[in-house]
Amino acid sequence: MIRPYVHWVGPIMHFQWNLECSVGLGGQNHLNCDVSYIQWYYKLAAINPKTPSDLRAICSKVAITGQCSGRADDPLVQAITAHQKALSHPNIDGKISVAKGDGKVGGKAYFILRLGARLSDMFPKAWPRLDQIPGCPLLVTQAVAAAVPIISV
Repeated sequence: MIRPYVHWVGPIMHFQWNLECSVGLGGQNHLNCDVSYIQWYYKLAAINPKTPSDLRAICSKVAITGQCSGRADDPLVQAITAHQKALSHPNIDGKISVAKGDGKVGGKAYFILRLGARLSDMFPKAWPRLDQIPGCPLLVTQAVAAAVPIISV
């Protein structure tokens, strides 16, 4: 299930959401919450005017099912691959890996962190409360709720 990830960018601490399993081409794809989070991101990207039209067309084929076959013909894999190419990501492999360490791979942020940064740009008033963004999948809403501390008096 998605989980909080805090890392430093220079003197500033950043909060992001991370995966627990890899999602996409040849990925683990075994946690419905992680897969749903990525599928939901691409559904949102498909309707965002800042997304280039060719990428929007690919993203619009993604459905939020919580399932990914991990094969090249899966619509989610196709969206991930096209997005990685569009961003000149250092690893164009059709897979979103779990962020580790300082959050960088090949001098750039892990792809999952780049998605989070884009979500924060799309929904600055709600970020990082994904559950406050319209259409948030139930499993993602539950993961966010589990990460928010509850103080009992």
